[in-house]
Amino acid sequence: MLYLLQFACLILMLISAFFLAVTRLHVRWTNRRYEYSRWMISSALLLMAAHFFLQMHYGFRATSTYLGAVINIMVYQPCFTLFAMAIYNVEATHTKRRKMNLICAAIYAAMLAAFAVGYSFSGSLNIGAWLYVMLALFLGNIVYCIYMIIIEMNKRKKLLETMTATDMRPFTRYAYACLTLLFITATIIPFATLSTKSLYIIGPFGLVATLFFIVNFVALGFNYVPTEELLDKERGNNLTADAVNAESEEEFVKCDVQQSAPETGSEQTSKQLPTSRIAFIRSALDHWCADLGYKDCTVNMLTLSNLLEINKTELSQYFSQCQNTTFRIWLSEIRFNAAKKMMMENPDFSNDIISSECGFSSRSYLYRVFKEKEGCTPIAWRDKQA
Repeated sequence: MLYLLQFACLILMLISAFFLAVTRLHVRWTNRRYEYSRWMISSALLLMAAHFFLQMHYGFRATSTYLGAVINIMVYQPCFTLFAMAIYNVEATHTKRRKMNLICAAIYAAMLAAFAVGYSFSGSLNIGAWLYVMLALFLGNIVYCIYMIIIEMNKRKKLLETMTATDMRPFTRYAYACLTLLFITATIIPFATLSTKSLYIIGPFGLVATLFFIVNFVALGFNYVPTEELLDKERGNNLTADAVNAESEEEFVKCDVQQSAPETGSEQTSKQLPTSRIAFIRSALDHWCADLGYKDCTVNMLTLSNLLEINKTELSQYFSQCQNTTFRIWLSEIRFNAAKKMMMENPDFSNDIISSECGFSSRSYLYRVFKEKEGCTPIAWRDKQA
């Protein structure tokens, strides 16, 4: 049974690596970082395939559980690190990626040192208690990588939520689900390597998690933009908007100096938009809503800033200071009110039509907004109004 499990793992690793490589012939992602991640994952899969082939040929785990555990740890650690770096590569900046690479390399070097010390004392691959030192280092590496990836993914989620006003659940649901399965498997593996019987359960689960991750990675890759590029785009947009609104910025600074002068030394000093600027932004947003600009479900803070020729910082301050809200919440409220009005005027319209005409990215998003604001579904709300 062990031989069959190893053979199944070998075949799946080879098929997954082939699938990931072949997809490049059909779809090439628009950024190099994602292409680098593709080849890191492919390398990890091929390394795992070689590992299972050697396990089948030499029978390390069949000979001894602890001998198999030593070999497993020495291979699993770099494979998981390649997977983690591939994910982290499209989320973090260059400096953070380099730091993570160095830390993971240092952990693996410490693991090899522990193996060398154990081998020198025992004179064989059964290194005794030093195996647990390797397991501790392996587990530490897994926890560190998962922690760093979660931090960067949360930053990306917050960035997207501030920039867009669409439903973020689809990305969160599918991407987070596959990563969760992968992380759970990786966390259990260090303990499962000490028991061959547990591998019969964890092994198939790990294969499913790996396959799910690869399919999701390929599916989302074409339109995926790394966080670093989103930040660069945001900075570039701000620079362009600054040039277009140079005169208004001068007025903003003058007004800010006048308002903050009496409060010199006070920590509560904050920039306030001039009254004339507030009126201009309010008028521009009113015209945009009157022209049904909210129907565009792809609109975000950057595109709206470019369209209205208003600095993104000013736009954000307007929502915060004058509306006591954020762009995302403001636009959701606009679309929600438009949906209620359309339902009253057109009772025969389906929820699909309502969600599409009012700028909601999906019918499920419309349902969730009604649940949050009215405590009922759109259908129940219609019945109440009737």
